[in-house]
Amino acid sequence: MADFAPLKSAEFTSFSATPRSLIPSFKWGGKVRSTGGSLTFTAAGATGTAKMCRLPAGKVRILKDLCRIVCPAGTSTADLHVGYAAYVSGATGAAVVADDNAFADNLDVGAAAIDAAFTLPAITPFFDFDSADGVDIEIMIDTAASPASGICHVSVVYVQGN
Repeated sequence: MADFAPLKSAEFTSFSATPRSLIPSFKWGGKVRSTGGSLTFTAAGATGTAKMCRLPAGKVRILKDLCRIVCPAGTSTADLHVGYAAYVSGATGAAVVADDNAFADNLDVGAAAIDAAFTLPAITPFFDFDSADGVDIEIMIDTAASPASGICHVSVVYVQGN
């Protein structure tokens, strides 16, 4: 049986080259960290967006399968989104547009409480940021009113260079 090709990842190829090429430390040898936030609902609200936590400035890789959103049930048909606010790119200095559903889109919090890993982006286990000042992680509830009580928790696990 023949081997598939290539036989090394791009990072391993850089590591094993002579001379060695630099590998971004948030991809190889970085530190796993976490941040999060808790929001206590005090009255059934309308729709809206709430900031939950901030990722540090620089290159950060979110490990989305280790991240969680836990939220009590809202009004029937309420949808929950997890995303990020607009930020400034650390590489180019350009403004990056917000994406309110980058990590979870239309979770049906109206039908029942939610306890789930981030579900998006669907085709990769991670999501990379390179920001000048950090990135705010936000939740949004739309379509119907937020829960009247209870606590919403967001936990974000990420890798950052040393």
